[in-house]
Amino acid sequence: MTDVVVELCVDDLDGALVADRAGVERIELCADLLEGGTTPSAGLVGSVLRAVRHVGVQVIVRPRGGDFTYDDGELDVMCADLEALAALAASLSTEHPAGQEGGTEVGVVLGALTPASEVDVPAMRRLLAAAGPLPVTFHKAIDATPDLLAAYDVLRSLGVRRVLTAGGPGTAAEGADVLAELVRRSAASPDAPEVLVGGGVRAAGVGSLLAATGASSVHLRAMSPSPRGDGTLRTDPAVVAEFLAAVERGPHDPHIADSADVQGSEDAGGAVPDPAPSRSAVVAVDIGGTSFKGAVVDDSGRTVLSLSVAAGATGAESVDLVVGLLHELRAAARTSGHDVVGVGVVTPGMVDAERGVVLFASTLGWTDVPLGPILSAELGVPVEIDHDVRTSGLAESLFGASAGVADSVLVAVGTGVAASITSGGHAVRGALTAAGELGHVPAVPGGEACTCGQHGCLEVYLSGAGVARRYAALGGLPGLDTAAVVARVGGVEGVGTGVDAVADRVWADGVRALALGLTSLTLLVDPAVIVLAGGVSRAGAALVDPLRAELAAGLAWRAAPEVRLSELGTHGGRIGAAVLAFRAGGRGNVVDSWSRADLLAE
Repeated sequence: MTDVVVELCVDDLDGALVADRAGVERIELCADLLEGGTTPSAGLVGSVLRAVRHVGVQVIVRPRGGDFTYDDGELDVMCADLEALAALAASLSTEHPAGQEGGTEVGVVLGALTPASEVDVPAMRRLLAAAGPLPVTFHKAIDATPDLLAAYDVLRSLGVRRVLTAGGPGTAAEGADVLAELVRRSAASPDAPEVLVGGGVRAAGVGSLLAATGASSVHLRAMSPSPRGDGTLRTDPAVVAEFLAAVERGPHDPHIADSADVQGSEDAGGAVPDPAPSRSAVVAVDIGGTSFKGAVVDDSGRTVLSLSVAAGATGAESVDLVVGLLHELRAAARTSGHDVVGVGVVTPGMVDAERGVVLFASTLGWTDVPLGPILSAELGVPVEIDHDVRTSGLAESLFGASAGVADSVLVAVGTGVAASITSGGHAVRGALTAAGELGHVPAVPGGEACTCGQHGCLEVYLSGAGVARRYAALGGLPGLDTAAVVARVGGVEGVGTGVDAVADRVWADGVRALALGLTSLTLLVDPAVIVLAGGVSRAGAALVDPLRAELAAGLAWRAAPEVRLSELGTHGGRIGAAVLAFRAGGRGNVVDSWSRADLLAE
């Protein structure tokens, strides 16, 4: 190999063995990569240390996901883990001295910050003392510090061996200038920490990254969907081999630019990529039951381009189609001079946004699909996913009809009915991440059957499917959709007497059911504003006027919340997904300057 050191992040014994056999110099051994990596079990650490023959093993010590500010109890746990690792390493070195068959360098990876995101010096001193002789790598918590160069100097004074960093909150390519300065500082002093570059490092770009920064150590994940087909990820030997081949060719080899990124080619046809993009952008994807709509959105909030594909016939096919759509959009973004820094995906169903897992989405055939980790591994950029209606509510609260309102509800009335609840400026998710299933509130006790198995659900009476179905079942004109039924309410285009009594009855039943659901919701969460979105909301005054009256009547002892129509319409999902993507890429502040005009520009 060249003098470039490669460190691979793995979370199981198989991944460690893949790295060992491939000739990778080091691994970072973690558990729970969905949380960014936490302390692995003693059993896993021991098994890996006894199984590998060549690769160095750096064990992360992180008691939980989330931030890097730890209380005394958490530091106690970390110190106990570090002392146990030091003892285990010492016992194994006695059995197999480093440099002999079965020996390996053992180190630890950790980090601690203050509430102000500075390096927590007292905490670090405790942790370093507990680690004893084990070399310490300070992980990417450094990228959350306000002055990364100053933080590096603090870590140098503490005696930290390595620093894992992307040069800032984005990818390593974006932090190249800071990384170059860190590498310069590292080379200038023998006691300065080694700079380990990580953050979106992939085969196709590693050559240019090494050339731009002067770095000689890189860190990456090399994962792909497991062949078990269960939605989990595994360390992929082909991805590892491709990366090592790119490193072997060296940072100045022109063929590196053509190297296929086995986690997603940067360009559509294998041609040499365009010059370095000059502007940041994200990919926003709105997943529907029948189609997936994607867009490249730049840092002004404007849509640069958009694409859509039909949903797959199976859950696995749909995942593949989303992956393909993202690759196509990223390649198109680079062609237009944009660098994709994050991805936001919104989907129906039950979504665990913190872990990036779609727990259940019946229309897509998904159960416990780790969509976020799959897409992140494919593209090498941060990915955030969330529920589609909840994300539309986020967009509406930032740029639409409920902007500036801390307590609001967005109600999407389309094929079904769902709500996004914002209380005190925060989205309400619920214990099962299923808060807002307004469509299945039993608005009519003992009413008509719903497909969910209950009776009298709100969406049986007021939804795109419900209104049309009830109108036909009660003897209305055949073949009319909900929009056509609404057009006949109140005698508009009536038949015979000038009044379509069936349309009037169906619509009145639906509005009353919605009002009952919103009355209950108002009494529970007390919103100041209710925003109506979705296809049925296009009925406009025919919906809003009677709904306001019904809602006021149902809340006789208190004022009803204001009812407004969405100002973002069908764009809410795309706008919300773009917000998620910039947040995932560490650039959430760019949305503060967005205007509604730019967001809605075609």
